[in-house]
Amino acid sequence: MKARFRKRAGMGAAALLMTVGTAVASAPPASADVSDCPREYVCVWDNDVAWGQPRWKSTGNLYNLYSEHGMVIVNNGVHFPGADHIRFNVTSGGQNLQGCLHYPNDPNRDSFIGAVTLNSAVWGPEC
Repeated sequence: MKARFRKRAGMGAAALLMTVGTAVASAPPASADVSDCPREYVCVWDNDVAWGQPRWKSTGNLYNLYSEHGMVIVNNGVHFPGADHIRFNVTSGGQNLQGCLHYPNDPNRDSFIGAVTLNSAVWGPEC
């Protein structure tokens, strides 16, 4: 049991390092409330802490969204093979960044500080 736990903890740490490794991405505070994002939706807040209602939410893809105040992207989807992950492309701090968000119970959110454009958030297969 301990070996399996250590293996899972190590995989979680690797995923965290991949997310934190981007220059402009930062983890949202633990107190951020994403309960306003309905199940089966991708939601986007126009701030970097998911405060208040998401400005944009959709069961489909999202394109060309801009915020001067940072951005939080959350995949609140459900297991659906071939279309339950969100692949996103953002421009922030002069950099073009790409990422993939799993549905809940795996890493399902990312945040960006400052002015940011979400070029695309597209549903797709496993990352």
